[in-house]
Amino acid sequence: MNARIQKRLPLLIAAAVIVTLCGLRIFQRDGSSLQLAERLENITYDLRVKKAAQYPSVTATNLAAVFIDDASLKVVNESWGYEWPWPRQLYGKVVRELTAQGAKVIAFDILFSELQTPTPETDVQLLTGRKVSSDQFFARELKSSGRVILATFGETYTNLWQPILPNDLFRTNAMAISHATSDNDYDGVLRRAKPYRDTPEGGRLWHMGIQMAAKELGLDLTRSIVHDDRIILLGDKGVQRIIPLDDNGYFYVNWSLPWNDTERLTQLSMGLLLHMDHVRQNGTRADFQALMKQLRDDGLKNMETDTPFKDKLVIIGSIGAGNNISDIGATALENETYLVSKHWNVANSVITGEFVTRSGPFVEILLIILMGVLSTWFTLRLPPPWPSLMVIVVSGFYILAAVGLFVGNSYWLPITMPVIGGNFLTHVALVTYLVVFVEGEKKRVKAVFSKLVSPNVVNELLTAEKLNLSGSRRNITVFFSDVRGFTQMTDVNQANAEKYVREHKLEGAAAETYFNYSAQETLETVNLYLATIADQIKLHNGTLDKYMGDCVMAFWGAPTPNEKHAVSCVQAAIDAQRAMHKLNVDRAEKNKVREVENVKRLEEGKDPLPMLPLLSLGTGINSGISIVGLMGSDQHILNYTVFGREVNLASRLEGVSGRGRIIIGESTYKELQKYEPILAATCVGLPPVTVKGIKDPVPIYEVPWRESNAEADQTVMMAKNSTELKTPLQT
Repeated sequence: MNARIQKRLPLLIAAAVIVTLCGLRIFQRDGSSLQLAERLENITYDLRVKKAAQYPSVTATNLAAVFIDDASLKVVNESWGYEWPWPRQLYGKVVRELTAQGAKVIAFDILFSELQTPTPETDVQLLTGRKVSSDQFFARELKSSGRVILATFGETYTNLWQPILPNDLFRTNAMAISHATSDNDYDGVLRRAKPYRDTPEGGRLWHMGIQMAAKELGLDLTRSIVHDDRIILLGDKGVQRIIPLDDNGYFYVNWSLPWNDTERLTQLSMGLLLHMDHVRQNGTRADFQALMKQLRDDGLKNMETDTPFKDKLVIIGSIGAGNNISDIGATALENETYLVSKHWNVANSVITGEFVTRSGPFVEILLIILMGVLSTWFTLRLPPPWPSLMVIVVSGFYILAAVGLFVGNSYWLPITMPVIGGNFLTHVALVTYLVVFVEGEKKRVKAVFSKLVSPNVVNELLTAEKLNLSGSRRNITVFFSDVRGFTQMTDVNQANAEKYVREHKLEGAAAETYFNYSAQETLETVNLYLATIADQIKLHNGTLDKYMGDCVMAFWGAPTPNEKHAVSCVQAAIDAQRAMHKLNVDRAEKNKVREVENVKRLEEGKDPLPMLPLLSLGTGINSGISIVGLMGSDQHILNYTVFGREVNLASRLEGVSGRGRIIIGESTYKELQKYEPILAATCVGLPPVTVKGIKDPVPIYEVPWRESNAEADQTVMMAKNSTELKTPLQT
């Protein structure tokens, strides 16, 4: 590929992703091209609504609700003998009581579209002695109150909303008619509402929540100014409210008051309100005051006065459980709630002027471009894994900012397209390119270092643009560990194999096969012990340099920097000794089983199973400045290793460590004192030793590794049946 094109290709890929995302955003609301993105965005919106509800917010103080609940159904049935659907006289009595208490608005989230058949049981006798039907009584109370709003519901046919209006008897006597339809989104969640519905029969029907707020604020809805993106509501004395609209003419409900918010919402069951009306109409003032006192004594909230609904905007709706009475659905605030709550949330939003404003397409496109540019810069300029980390960090800060804006200002900043699209998709596209087209170069580097054992060496060298053999001085800690008893085990296994061949008179291929079997068992044993050591080195992020027969060499502090390299090395040595000890314990238990099994085998004339050898570990550790780098030939095998005086001393300390012991040099001991004083305090100072290649005696220390006296006793018991696990220092 042309070098210039190859250099610019990542930028072209990033630009293509960003342009595609911007194009989809422009046309997303004209079709279903980004329904998934919009669905995810709605989920983030719902989470923000729930988060905002956890913080204090400006709330109207005169909102109230009267609920038709299961308790009310029971009371009405037992006290009046009426089953659902109730006669309209009960609603008239509720209106009468709320009016008597001074309610400012009484809104029914109930449809009264048809008249009920009059019956003597439901007729109401007026104070004049004349009897009227239940519906007529309700209509009289609507007119007498002069503050009742009735609901209109409707259904959509062929994109045309068809209203179901209240019966003329009720409609002509009510203060106003409003629409109370729930307009759920495609996922069934109620987030938005239509501010009004235009109908041939009823004219312009405003949302019930807006109608209630207009009464509170003195807004003249006939003077409202409607634009494509907003509605301006005007009132007396300069009162004004601006409702932001989306592309389809909806506004987002500022959900802040759940249905059961008794602190900010005066609530009462309809059964209790009917009881209040009954006492007011049939008892004395003292009787009514006694009833209200009883309600307060029972702990009913917001009943501080005898007129708890004075100047309140009251919504009457159902929270019953029956199929023919329940009105339950999902909102942005709650996964399942009573949808009557939409009215007081809309009213509260208009009264307080707190509306949800969603950013437009232009802002979202700018954010997609910004996030895409940042993602491109991180991915192409920073070494792994920093690009992915920075993409995550930037996304996190952006999401926090978006949540903060919504909680503090009710401003809906998009998350899905800028973060998942502009940030993550751009990053993924570029990473895919780098993996596919740069993999050839990576494979070449991996082939050069395929002989290196330590993963962190490979990771560091893969980031280098140019490989060379030059070394550097680094402060490191070197680890040498030798499996004790390996030579003796090899000799014993070889002698046992020769004895078996002689006794069984094996010759030729049969003898060779048995010798190979014995050699394989020997190799598997030593590999088991070496792997146990190597696992601990890797767990403590050491660089595993090489295996030298039954010896392991490793170091800390290079190529990956580690300020506490001595601590990591010593802890790895301790864990290696403990792992070896556990391995020996397990093998000793297996030997006991074999001893029992061998008795049976001998009785059956079979060869006994050989005992599993128990090997021990001697470890030498030293710290200091050493030369670190690649050794070998550029044409053949390279080895990333360390060398120098401190490395040689670590090797010599391993030689004097004996069995089951960890010996460290003075420099390592001082590192422990500096970074891990508790561990250093457990070390035991030993007499200085003279080692090959170093003139003066070397101060040394032993690091204890056994966790308990019981473990030490266990080691001694195993030593009786195997090669001694601990011997004096050898020079």
